[in-house]
Amino acid sequence: MWLLPLVNQFAAGLLVLPTAWAAAIAIEAQSPLSNTTLVHLEGFPHPNPTKSYWQDPPHRIANLRSTPDLPTDQAFDYVIIGSGMSGAATAFKLLTRDPSLSVLMLEARAAASGASGRNGGHCKTGDYKKIQEWVALYGEDEALKVAKLEQDCVNDVRDFVRGHNVSSGWQDVETADVYYTQEAFEEAAKVVEFQRELAARRPDDVPQGNARTVYRGQEARDYWQWPEILGAVTYPGHTQNPYLTVCAMLELGLEKGLNLQTHTMALQLTQVSGPSATGASTTRWEVRTDRGTVQGTKIVLATNGFTPALHPGFASTHFLEPVRNQAAAVHPSADTTHNPVFIKRSQGYSDFPGGSGDYIVARQPGDVGAGDVIYGGGQGLSPTRESNITDDSVVNERIADYLHGIGRRVVADWTGIICHTPDGLPVVGEVPGEEGVWASVCMNGHGMAWAFRSAEALVEMMMEGEAPGWFPEPFRAERAWENSGRG
Repeated sequence: MWLLPLVNQFAAGLLVLPTAWAAAIAIEAQSPLSNTTLVHLEGFPHPNPTKSYWQDPPHRIANLRSTPDLPTDQAFDYVIIGSGMSGAATAFKLLTRDPSLSVLMLEARAAASGASGRNGGHCKTGDYKKIQEWVALYGEDEALKVAKLEQDCVNDVRDFVRGHNVSSGWQDVETADVYYTQEAFEEAAKVVEFQRELAARRPDDVPQGNARTVYRGQEARDYWQWPEILGAVTYPGHTQNPYLTVCAMLELGLEKGLNLQTHTMALQLTQVSGPSATGASTTRWEVRTDRGTVQGTKIVLATNGFTPALHPGFASTHFLEPVRNQAAAVHPSADTTHNPVFIKRSQGYSDFPGGSGDYIVARQPGDVGAGDVIYGGGQGLSPTRESNITDDSVVNERIADYLHGIGRRVVADWTGIICHTPDGLPVVGEVPGEEGVWASVCMNGHGMAWAFRSAEALVEMMMEGEAPGWFPEPFRAERAWENSGRG
């Protein structure tokens, strides 16, 4: 069905579309589940995204609908919108705590088709280099909560993969932030000294097991075998196929009773009231989709960069900014699978000419695509830095040319929509003034190190009524409204 009935109503003057749908409706593709025409609405997930390297071939649950028809006659305990890491982890954790819960998940496209299935394959504590900024902004106690959450989240994902024997190519590697300018490197070295001072003074409060090592000048070039760099900061990291990790999480949720409905676009949330089993009035929510309307007591937004299109309140704050990221998989002319230095390392570039945030991840021996190299970044080549874009059906050709420079043979190009906040931190918690609407969104391109642990905090808030003691205040959802207009 998709949006075709809505298009017909709109054409007949029977339907007024929300403000967020400002763009004209455009016919784009065919549904993988039928011959129905797919439609794209600006700001919402594009029905025909680029094919991610990780999603080829598609997972067995890619197009799953747990029930053939959308369950419109049942009021669910939870309706989760989005099937990426945030949505999958929330469903898994809810049903692990209470298998009797009724949980419905709506996914606009194929399962795990958003940023979680489109990133570069890193899982690492890269944001710990911001610790001085966090201390200055939030104080030392809250800054350390942020730092520990990042490390604990990476550890949780590792433990999930290993504990459930997930075949997603998880590898422990040494990763590095490498530097091309002396100023940027010296600032990074000062941060490491600050981290060490914190560890000496507060050993029980700092992240555990991710100590940094600083390499300078020729020592850095020799150790990292990268002749152009002036310095490097190395620390433990991991690589994986993120799509397979998230799909494994979804499958475990399905085993516990999750109802997954792929290719079902959530379009609008409406609060309604009605009598409960005891006769008292209760609040619930309706989620209108292109296949019908479903009901839930609690709604969880796991919609990341697409959140402003669905939720006018978030859109009004201008705190959440969708950004298009791009990556390429290339196959170098030299065989990388026999180079232990190369395959056991990954790197990010904080001050590279293409723009900060560039990275390289190598596929390991035994992995599908062994010897391939994932190269991401290049946003600095875009006049807009790819901000305020939610169309992941195309690639930026200038960025593609830049990313292709690392290898002789291009395996794949793809894009994905992430979400930025002005402070670089996720938005987690209940939406102010909307009882029963919760969010874990805007992972700032760092979802593998924020989302799994954020989902744990969200589940505790929803089920226990308060956040756990380790949850950082700077993640609070309310701040989007407190800082409205500053995004």
